Amino acid sequence: MSKMLRQQLSNRSLLVDLLALMFGLGSWMGVNGIYVQLPLIVHVAPEGWSLPAHMVMLVQFANLGPILYTLYIKYTAWTHDKYIIYSLLAAGVCACIALSFLYDYTSVVFGKEHSTALLSLMFVTSLVGCTSSVLFMPYMRNYREIYLVSYLVGEGLSGFVLSAVALIQGVGSNPRCVNVTKPGSSHLEFEPAESDPRFSSQIFFIFIGILLCLSFLSFLGLNALPVAREERLKLPGSMKILPTDNTIAMPSYKTNSGWKMPKYEYYYSLIMMAVVCLLGHGILPSIQSYSCLPYGNTAYHLTVTLASVAGPLAMSLGFFVKTPQVKLLNILTAAILALSGFVLYLAAKSPYPHLQHSWVGELLVVLVWITVCSLIGFVKMGITTLYRLDPGKGLYYVGAATQIGSLIGAITMFGLVNYAKLFQSYSTCSYLIEN
Repeated sequence: MSKMLRQQLSNRSLLVDLLALMFGLGSWMGVNGIYVQLPLIVHVAPEGWSLPAHMVMLVQFANLGPILYTLYIKYTAWTHDKYIIYSLLAAGVCACIALSFLYDYTSVVFGKEHSTALLSLMFVTSLVGCTSSVLFMPYMRNYREIYLVSYLVGEGLSGFVLSAVALIQGVGSNPRCVNVTKPGSSHLEFEPAESDPRFSSQIFFIFIGILLCLSFLSFLGLNALPVAREERLKLPGSMKILPTDNTIAMPSYKTNSGWKMPKYEYYYSLIMMAVVCLLGHGILPSIQSYSCLPYGNTAYHLTVTLASVAGPLAMSLGFFVKTPQVKLLNILTAAILALSGFVLYLAAKSPYPHLQHSWVGELLVVLVWITVCSLIGFVKMGITTLYRLDPGKGLYYVGAATQIGSLIGAITMFGLVNYAKLFQSYSTCSYLIEN
């Protein structure tokens, strides 16, 4: 293993790896940061436990970004992708800095109080993430293929970094139940008393803004530093590099890599990607609070943080393993479907799931979430690496499949959570009154 690792390291620039990783880090940083803060926000937001479903739906509305980008490059004679990326990253920085001061601002919309500032600014950060699927990742095709894995690890690593900071912040302790029964009343009343974190969400969002600023500078380095420009993929003939500022309709070019994929496998893998993202980006995040919070804040916080770590770790296997075969990805996708079904079952049993108020239940729900997020991360990495040598529009189609699957999952769960009312929230102190 060490010999293979030395060979790989000798054939790449670690600085470019770092720049690509930091570039990927900025793609979903804003959205992941808000999700990591949910254990703090969900108890005070007017939307309550349905806030994650609102957030997932809002992220999917941000698919307006990829749509506008596709129309722009279709009807424009030339485009400069790097300038669009600069603009998106700069917008993400500004949104996160503004979020640090306005995240708790609410207003009445259609007769109901909503977290308007939080959701509006999250929409801006979601535009960055959604557009990255069809813009950032295909942009990495301009560099040698070994740097795509660095980008993918960075894309997932945002969850790991933010989870580590959230653990330091200390937002995961279970609330105390305080007796607020009025004197002379025979009706017992208890209210949860949340423990204060070590630092506020304002500082957390400022930290995210700083990381996004570093991502912006890293992308600038990828385009400006000589060592990064040397790692751009060279083409024979008059073309010195891959078309950076291209259109989707631009004719495919041929490489000498001998890349081939059967037609049925090509489309089947895209469908698999859409299904995995339907679960990982649409369905599961929408019901995470319902499946975890009945087991306590600690279980919920560990699930949010450790599951965010699991995905990037699974993706990082791309540094050491060969591109997975479609048969293996089939097996792993079947496991994802089974585990996702179990998570949905737990959410449907809320507010009184099995093994509630026991350490076995807490451990089970955390392990299931870590496992399913790990498998989703690995399958996404595996499918993406299958297409990274495609001389045509493979990576663009992978990004499109990601967003289509996520959109379908988000719309479905938004209706089930907010209108069908299939999932019920749990009051932390209700068991004291019942007993």
